[in-house]
Amino acid sequence: MDNNQAFRDRPINLDEAGNSKRILAKQPEGKWYTRRTVFAWICILFLIFAPIIKINGNPLMLLDIANRKFSLFGNLFFAQDTFIMALIMLVTVVCIVLFTVIYGRLWCGWACPQTIFLEMIYRRIEYLFEGNPRNNLKNKEEDPFFIFRRIGKHLSFIIISFLITNVFLMWFTGPEKLLEIISSPVSENQLGFIFMAGISIFYYVVYAFLREQICTVFCPYGRLQGVLLDSRSISVIYDFKRGEPRGIKNGGDCIDCGQCIAVCPTGIDIKNGSQYECINCTACIDECNSVMKKIKKPGNLIRFDSYNGIETGKRSVFNARTYAYSAVLLILIFILGFTVSNRSTIDVSILRMPGTMCQIIDSTIVSNIYNVKIINKTNKAKHITFKLTDIQQANLEFTNDISLLKEGKTFETVLMIKLPKQKLKGRTTDLKIGIFDNNILISTIAINFIGPQN
Repeated sequence: MDNNQAFRDRPINLDEAGNSKRILAKQPEGKWYTRRTVFAWICILFLIFAPIIKINGNPLMLLDIANRKFSLFGNLFFAQDTFIMALIMLVTVVCIVLFTVIYGRLWCGWACPQTIFLEMIYRRIEYLFEGNPRNNLKNKEEDPFFIFRRIGKHLSFIIISFLITNVFLMWFTGPEKLLEIISSPVSENQLGFIFMAGISIFYYVVYAFLREQICTVFCPYGRLQGVLLDSRSISVIYDFKRGEPRGIKNGGDCIDCGQCIAVCPTGIDIKNGSQYECINCTACIDECNSVMKKIKKPGNLIRFDSYNGIETGKRSVFNARTYAYSAVLLILIFILGFTVSNRSTIDVSILRMPGTMCQIIDSTIVSNIYNVKIINKTNKAKHITFKLTDIQQANLEFTNDISLLKEGKTFETVLMIKLPKQKLKGRTTDLKIGIFDNNILISTIAINFIGPQN
């Protein structure tokens, strides 16, 4: 079979027998790699410090699933914020679809934690211990210290995997709880330590052995992009109009040196066209530009462009379609931000106690019993009072004192409302309860009051 067509029949990291082939990519060099390195370390710092940094007393990012409490950019969300959660999911899905349609698999090469950790941490540790394949490496038979280098590399992998696990857990527990787990004896938190060890082993296996197979075999996003991309989508692409026919003496600018393959972290040949294994990391752009400079030909034989841009010869990175789709993304993000910023700071639910009817206190007073649940979504304590806004002669009695609602806390109690019979408007009377914070109305709840049968 023609080797140029073999990539269509199996993943590039598998041989004809189906066995995994280890990809030893050269470390990229160039302006795109420098840009990606800076961006990657910004992402790493965000992953580390997002649960630690606090805004208005709340973590920048915290996903406390156990307590069903989430902090996103300093705003607290609870399980009761179903509308906002649904909106976040909707905006996320639409953003993924539109972003991929416009910019291809840019997320995978620039912001995906799998790529960032592999390329910026684990692979650099491997370069440190075993050398950069860009240089002429000695075979392990020729290197008397090879086994010690390999042991040092894997020990470093294990340590880094443990540290990444702690960063991962901090997003779900917060730094205080994580420190408590780490400092407590293993016997007091066996489940937590087992979970931590399991995740650390998982990360070690992924970054020491599976590596690019996570992107090419396990991750569904690479397969999904094949459905979402079209001829106008922007991606890392080879200019076949300019590069063909390949070879030093064949007339095209591509000399078929194979350096774009040697530097690719997934081992593909970008000259074969769009492939789901391509993560748009731009390593081949830097390498090809370096070769073009040496042979004194124009750069950007491989570049960010669309198939239509290559066909027509007109760069189409920024066009009406790009601007329109990007505008939709910004509008969706704006709607989400507006909804979050204007949500109520206190969430109150008042529901009739199941199985109860009205209670006749005496010949003039009737009562109803309700379950009350209050959530303080802020980082400040609230001094809460309840008042009926439409009937003045009512009496509200709580089984527990609700005057002080602490920050970020949920409070449940039972409310008994007593009304004079002459204020009832038939079998069912509509009431409005105002919730006040320091005598300032912050919310109004509508309820039904059931009276006695005539």
